[in-house]
Amino acid sequence: MVLVATIVVIGSVFLAGRKARFRSGGAERVSPVLKPADLSDRSFFLADNRYLLRLGPGQPNLRWKLDRPARGRLKVSFYAYADKKANLPPFRFVVTASGSGGRENTLVRENLRERSSGIIESRQDIEVSLPAGAEIEFGASIEADVAGAGAAVDAGITVPRIVTASTAPSPSPLLIISIDALRSDYLGVYRTLSGRPPDRSFSPELDRFAENAVVFRNARTVEAATWPALSALHLSKYPNEHGVTQNRTYLETAGGSIGTLMRGLGFDTFSITANAYPLNIPGFEEKYHFFKDDAKILDFARKRLTEPADAPFFHWYHLWGTHDNYAPPQWVMKIIEQKNPGYLYRRYKTNDMMLGREPCGPEDIAAVRRLYGGALYYVDSLLKKFFDDIKRRGSWDETLIIVTADHGEELYDHHKFFYHSPSLYDSALRIPLLIKFPGQRGKRVVDENVSLIDILPTIHHYYAGPPDSGRFSGLSLLELLNGRRERFRDRVLYAEADDSKIAAAVKGEYKLIYNPSGKISYTHVGLPFPFETMEFYDLRRDRGETRNLAGRNHPVLRQLLSEADRFLHAAATRKREENKGKIELNEEQKKRADEDLRSLGYIR
Repeated sequence: MVLVATIVVIGSVFLAGRKARFRSGGAERVSPVLKPADLSDRSFFLADNRYLLRLGPGQPNLRWKLDRPARGRLKVSFYAYADKKANLPPFRFVVTASGSGGRENTLVRENLRERSSGIIESRQDIEVSLPAGAEIEFGASIEADVAGAGAAVDAGITVPRIVTASTAPSPSPLLIISIDALRSDYLGVYRTLSGRPPDRSFSPELDRFAENAVVFRNARTVEAATWPALSALHLSKYPNEHGVTQNRTYLETAGGSIGTLMRGLGFDTFSITANAYPLNIPGFEEKYHFFKDDAKILDFARKRLTEPADAPFFHWYHLWGTHDNYAPPQWVMKIIEQKNPGYLYRRYKTNDMMLGREPCGPEDIAAVRRLYGGALYYVDSLLKKFFDDIKRRGSWDETLIIVTADHGEELYDHHKFFYHSPSLYDSALRIPLLIKFPGQRGKRVVDENVSLIDILPTIHHYYAGPPDSGRFSGLSLLELLNGRRERFRDRVLYAEADDSKIAAAVKGEYKLIYNPSGKISYTHVGLPFPFETMEFYDLRRDRGETRNLAGRNHPVLRQLLSEADRFLHAAATRKREENKGKIELNEEQKKRADEDLRSLGYIR
């Protein structure tokens, strides 16, 4: 699956030749909205497209200590939901505030009863004036005489906010757009940079986008599977570190994410996905799902961006994009195939082609690759409408936008395989990474190896200052953009497969695939996808990874072998973190996720 991301930055970025500096402005601009910054020990649950902070027997209240004075409107909503077979008991919802002197003031005391079937709702909008250090407490309780009914009830609140009357400049919004299964070498900008400019680009809008963006030529994912890769993007951890080592493994551990960072800075956090809906990326206050429908995602996003807002936003849209089966509209293929007057639109069942049930000759493979290009062309056309709309509203220049992918696609490059997982070859690992900083003018091309795990520390650096050393598995790309290249040139980046039992390690132009146990990997259709015990490639001379140099005595091979062995050993011995702050899914939501994965062919 492919991931395309857009990031909006708080400060300004100026490009003026080699002396240009990429500067963060997090300390200069403050959101007019205050939200609790540390909610990592709270339990969230998903209900009606919104994440709610659970209020129940284990967590009966939430205490929020203000780190700065706040005068404005306190907004919070309480919800309670009954099990399908239960009735909702009466609730009491209470909000109190205490100043630095300890004096307590009751802001809300409301007795709530079920008004519509299976739900209680209460929305609060209260004027407050509180000093730094004041505490607000939110609590809910079931009436004592029916307390036994609580086991069948979910109750919680939205993340509370105080909307102040601040007139100071607000931070720039952040937008991440991810496109499923998009390999970088199908974008016109990447083909041109490699010396092979296309006659007709599959990505004219993204090519235009790149003209005023940073283009990372050698960006890679951490695993050629959507759930592990997206988790790595948002958490800056490798799959064996965050625990999601395959699709259908739900992210349940606590920890900082892009969403928790931005929410704590007062941003509204919101996501729309075409798949991976139940993955449980933390930090989003609202979450929507349009399965396999990029047009609806971007239409919904446009409407959402036109709504009045009291806070800067962080939005993430994960698009279906170039995921198999490749089925772009016929009008797209008429453009792609316009030099082929006898062309007849045809879809291909790549599963059957791999299994030998349908023809899979050179012409068929070429036709599938053109359909893949057509799928990119269609998504690119949708992005043009979306980007044009942002420009018409006048917010384009102030928005930081990142476009990337969760992983690439094999497209028959290795082992006669069309899909992505479990491949560790660059067909499936190399992804586009384009970042347009606010105020950026002109293109900058970066050659150093970078990874999805570098996105969160970059955002942290830009909005909140440089992260502490060792906090993330990735590095801030602002360091690289400001000339500190040594750490990037010397480091080893990894990818993994088969539940962290096989690894790829990359340094500079050299790459190792290490399979110490000789494990045979299998594709989603049950065919073997073999890796040798060691595969070593010089990517400068062999970008297609066709000549294994593992038999040579090479100093980089020795280093990568040692590093890959250490990486796999740590993965094998690492214990899962305690499930604090986990985001919970009910059985119905997990069933829906299984149905989605089954429709993709990932499970049977």
